[in-house]
Amino acid sequence: MTDDTLTEDRDDRLGAALRELDTPEHRADFHRELRARLTGERRPVWTRRGVRLAAVAAVAAAAAVVAFAVTSTTGTEPANAAVVKAHVRAALAEMRTLQGVLVASGPAQHGTDRWRFVLDAAGDVRLEGPKPGDVITYDASAGVARSAQHSASLSSDALFYAERDGVAPGPPDLGPPTWLLPDEFADYVRGALASGSPAVQETTYLGRPAWRLDVDTVPNKIVPQLSGDRFRITVDQETGMPVQVVELKQGSVLRELSIEQLQVNEDVPPSTFRLAFPAGAEVMRSDDGFRRVGLSDVAGAVGYAPLVPAWVPDGYRLADVAVAREGAPTGKEGGNPQSEQVVSLSYRKGLDRFLVTTRLRGGGSWSDPLASGEGFVDQPQHVTFDGGALQGADVDLLLTPRAVPHVWALTGSLVVTVGGDLSGNELLRVAGSLAPRP
Repeated sequence: MTDDTLTEDRDDRLGAALRELDTPEHRADFHRELRARLTGERRPVWTRRGVRLAAVAAVAAAAAVVAFAVTSTTGTEPANAAVVKAHVRAALAEMRTLQGVLVASGPAQHGTDRWRFVLDAAGDVRLEGPKPGDVITYDASAGVARSAQHSASLSSDALFYAERDGVAPGPPDLGPPTWLLPDEFADYVRGALASGSPAVQETTYLGRPAWRLDVDTVPNKIVPQLSGDRFRITVDQETGMPVQVVELKQGSVLRELSIEQLQVNEDVPPSTFRLAFPAGAEVMRSDDGFRRVGLSDVAGAVGYAPLVPAWVPDGYRLADVAVAREGAPTGKEGGNPQSEQVVSLSYRKGLDRFLVTTRLRGGGSWSDPLASGEGFVDQPQHVTFDGGALQGADVDLLLTPRAVPHVWALTGSLVVTVGGDLSGNELLRVAGSLAPRP
């Protein structure tokens, strides 16, 4: 009997036994928590009640940018996907700060939640909510995240305090504390702008002229009832404000995300991104192991020359260099081997960014470190480079509404990713220009 046959037999018997159990009704928050587990990353226990700050940045920044992008077409010609994309890049480059209130609602959301957020071009974040007193801050230059939050499972009013040091700049490594709202809102905006031509229609919203962007997507294979088949962004023409981001299932609304009280480039005091714990408070402290270093110090820290792009899109600068001896497993459900000797390079342009990461390949079997969540089926495009550090490597490009647009590759010794808010052509050009930097 083969291993596969043994596994199938075991699974059949286990499934039959589980179906015979007398199980109680799900609690009110069951579906929200299940969805979060299915779409979220593996993360330390203290962050499970945290907020996906990277997603907040992507949703808020991208939605705001889409809004500003289309305003320039008012009174001249109908907006189209190409116009939106072109102006998105220009608007991102000008953003220094962004703040507002994120509101999530709808049948699949099981209630309405609100978060107040503040972001800046350095990557710093402050997020308050959904409960009064809940606060998360992230200091990008130091790689330190702090939080004061209520328990997700306890009714107590007590706040739990935590500090994470050595935080990675971002994915595929466990970056700043992440939120439990569905990632596809942010991913849709990124994916729609990075590839294809999302439909743009003239419409009205609450009696006002608006634009609507639509894109079809494939629901989750494990829990399709909790996952939509279409996303829709509605933008007010006069103000350029995103007024609605909706996930639909067979024409019915599953959940809605809206951004209120949006402010762009307002001055934000540095203290915004600092969280002081009360005197005598018990603080759970952890260290993810990433250290900020100079680019010239990377090779000595990890034992190999980092791969650095010779080309980046205009306006991007190397903003963050971090290394770690070990990192958390990447990929779907953390299924990849333990990451070792990791290098993470973060390039920023206003609120926009992309990351180049490398780690030792070792002897394990690797899958896409930036793959869509469990239950989603990716269909990457295989790419071949004629030169550069990735010549002869296995390279895939993935542009989907369910994941960060990215390229990933396996060389003889390294696992490489290039991911962020870039077009497919830009991702390929960055990846193709990678070269060792002694």
